[in-house]
Amino acid sequence: MLFVIPRPERVIPGVAEQAYLASADGVPWECRCTLSGEALTIERDTRESGYVHFPWKVTGRGLVQVCSGALMERTKPYNLPVELARGTLNRVRNQASFWQTAGMAIPQGFFDALRAATTALAEAATSQVHPQAAQDQAENAMRLGLDAGDMLCQEYAKQVLAIRRTQQPAPVLLAGARLYAAPTGDSAAKYLATFNTAVAGIHWPDIEPQLGDYQWDTLDRLVAWCQENSLRVCMGPLVQMDKHSLPDWLFLDEGYEDVQASTLKFVEEVVKRYRGKVQLWHVTSRMNQDGAFAFSEEQRLRLVVEAVDRVRAHDSRTPLVVSFNQPWAEYIARKDQELTPYNFADTLVRGELGLAGIGLEIQYGYWPGGTLPRDALELSRLLDRWSQIGVPLMVLFAAPSSMGADPLARHPAHPLVDLRAGGVNPAWQQQVVEHLVPIFLAKHPVQAIIWDNWQDNQPHELHCAGLLDSSGQPKPALQALIDQKRSLTG
Repeated sequence: MLFVIPRPERVIPGVAEQAYLASADGVPWECRCTLSGEALTIERDTRESGYVHFPWKVTGRGLVQVCSGALMERTKPYNLPVELARGTLNRVRNQASFWQTAGMAIPQGFFDALRAATTALAEAATSQVHPQAAQDQAENAMRLGLDAGDMLCQEYAKQVLAIRRTQQPAPVLLAGARLYAAPTGDSAAKYLATFNTAVAGIHWPDIEPQLGDYQWDTLDRLVAWCQENSLRVCMGPLVQMDKHSLPDWLFLDEGYEDVQASTLKFVEEVVKRYRGKVQLWHVTSRMNQDGAFAFSEEQRLRLVVEAVDRVRAHDSRTPLVVSFNQPWAEYIARKDQELTPYNFADTLVRGELGLAGIGLEIQYGYWPGGTLPRDALELSRLLDRWSQIGVPLMVLFAAPSSMGADPLARHPAHPLVDLRAGGVNPAWQQQVVEHLVPIFLAKHPVQAIIWDNWQDNQPHELHCAGLLDSSGQPKPALQALIDQKRSLTG
């Protein structure tokens, strides 16, 4: 499929690695994107109509992964900005119609905003003989359409939360952050004032630096602190096959069977030590992707099942969850795989393993391995789709507060270039919380929201994602998270 970008200087570097074509249900096809000057070419094996997903710099907003409407193959190139604007408004219109049919009262301000966006799109679509002028109008239509979508989502969350606050019994939300050590002093006080749950992070290289030599002291102190302060404890992930999550000695194992045996032995030791002290086991994470060993999908699926069974063998009562990263499946566009994250999760749930829920890891704005930034409407659509699996959802969420150095971050992903006009800062992280967390709260299947890092001054997973900075001071996102959580109960 062929596209033209009349003003190619406005796209971000490396965009060809993040653009893809997808089917109507949003699943990417394996494809190859080539951007040369104004010309974008996307090659794939299928000839079906498809939707282009493309990261675009939106004025006043920053980078957003937007998508076109359905496009057929043809010899004449499409004007990409016009098609992205058309797809943006189509999504907003369709969602407004669906929610209105379901009983939502939509304010007049939304229809005014949508009318302005539609006028801009009409001007873009009818001026394509002047491609650069058409792009300018299309970018304006995209901006106005996304603003209208935000207005729609804010009103949706407001009305749903008002209904949920009247429910009896009152909704219970597990809210917490990932800890790798017990907080102290002011950090501990802030944590206890904010959350009712602690995620006791497992970093295998620290716990078993040498084969059979277990170092439990730090994790013991963390669990004891949680018990002393009446916090629910979620422990894990017990299995995460990223290279930075595995001890060096594991790479001496020969083949899948040896790695599986060592991994399951570690799971067994953790569960035996902390059963009765943990209220939720986070068994596996990110097994929808290759990890350090590039195991096949069948091998990864088998390892998840074996890990769940091993936990069950030593703790038959405590609920357990497994989680998946990149829930929009961006990675499939560059690698042939049979199972999307959704298919992987659905297969496990249908296998009747006794899972209490599914976790969605949304590392917002990080790349590679993270989640390309999307608007609140697209997040709502994602949660609705995953809700169809029929089990509770746990959202593990994070967003960066800086592009600067972070020597304590373990994950190789970094915030995307041009993620925000003027650069990423704590105020932008706060805006992400205010923009997206209300959608999590409005979805009944979302029963746990976990921020993926508490503080930046201890070893952690993601670059500058903590709610406390490297000096231990709270970032604005912390208060925003408290305010949004309070909106669930009033």
